[in-house]
Amino acid sequence: MSNSQTEPSALTVSHATDVDWPEIFAADARAFLMTNPLTDDEQSEMRAKVADTDVVVVRDPRGIVGNPLVGVAMFYQMTMTVPGGEQLPAAGLSWVSVAATHRRRGILRTMISELFDRWEAGGHTFAILTASEATIYERFGFGPTCFAREVALDLAAAKMRRRADHHSSPVNYGTAEEIARRVPELHARWARTRPGALARPATWWDPILADRPTQRPSQSSGLHYLLHADGYASYRIDTSTDPSHAAVEEVIAVTDEAHTDLWRVLVGLDLLPRVTASIPVDDPLPAKLTDHRAMAVTGVADKMWLRILDVPRALQSRRYDAALDAVIEVTDHFRGRGGVFGVRIADGTATVTQSDQKPTVRLDISVLGSIFLGAIPARTFAAAGRLWTDGPDTLEAVDRAFATVTAPYAGTFF
Repeated sequence: MSNSQTEPSALTVSHATDVDWPEIFAADARAFLMTNPLTDDEQSEMRAKVADTDVVVVRDPRGIVGNPLVGVAMFYQMTMTVPGGEQLPAAGLSWVSVAATHRRRGILRTMISELFDRWEAGGHTFAILTASEATIYERFGFGPTCFAREVALDLAAAKMRRRADHHSSPVNYGTAEEIARRVPELHARWARTRPGALARPATWWDPILADRPTQRPSQSSGLHYLLHADGYASYRIDTSTDPSHAAVEEVIAVTDEAHTDLWRVLVGLDLLPRVTASIPVDDPLPAKLTDHRAMAVTGVADKMWLRILDVPRALQSRRYDAALDAVIEVTDHFRGRGGVFGVRIADGTATVTQSDQKPTVRLDISVLGSIFLGAIPARTFAAAGRLWTDGPDTLEAVDRAFATVTAPYAGTFF
């Protein structure tokens, strides 16, 4: 049998060890089109973020040359904010790739199944990911749950509305020491305020703050940090366009005042015609401009996908702003973790029990992932024929229960 026809049963699946990592890095570079290999420091930082036991590797012992690595998938131990502000563990699926030599062999499904086994055995409630392609992960029960607007501001027209104290200047450029001391703390404060936000432990901050040239976009400067008592912003000068423009990496603001003050500096940058940024879909920036047309939306992108691993525990983990009394049938064709549940929400909390009653709501577990943080209204899925209720009153009640005042936003790519 030729190597290209290797049967799944002939492959070996294991967790990573020291000897696997050179091939893991090489496989990731091929799969995700990296033009520069990771330096030794970057490889050490990467390994500090993930345990070897949380990395799945697949090898083909019948390879033409040796015992090649033909698949890799891993997960980070992450923390995600749910509506109501509680921060809960989540398995962050990442670095998923299958060698071009071994496509259509069931390797992806094998690796994902292995990770699901580990997540379920470990009592995880949530799995999350950032998807390079939009058509891969719904089959495994993931649904898009955080979105962002890609925007461009014409600095010739973009002016912020004045505040009564507009002469004050509470924003300053930070020194390296100030940035390292204050930015992680400001991000931690912000992450507690936004559903979907991902906390960043120290092992994640080291490579972010290092801002190595190999990790920067082509023809871009290092990061410039603006500091505020209640937030920060970072941006680069991108010289790949003519003329150059400012590319905002982050605007992290705990208060509306910090958001306004940081953006006032960004739209006032000299010698640049344009600023680009990725912002939450409910970002108030357009309302703060004297001319809202100065901000053009150039795209909308999904930034995080969510998979519910334990339906009752997930529904009981968040707060709600409206009551609900429903029997919800959740289908899960991949893992069979759905079922029929009696869901009663009162005083902001949900009580969830197994039920033998006739369902009043039916949906796929991927749809539940998309409405769980408030990203997509239930009525949208109902209009698409992907969520059924026994009537308009039930649909309205589900819609109101899962809605959130603030749109979910992850804020961290992984």
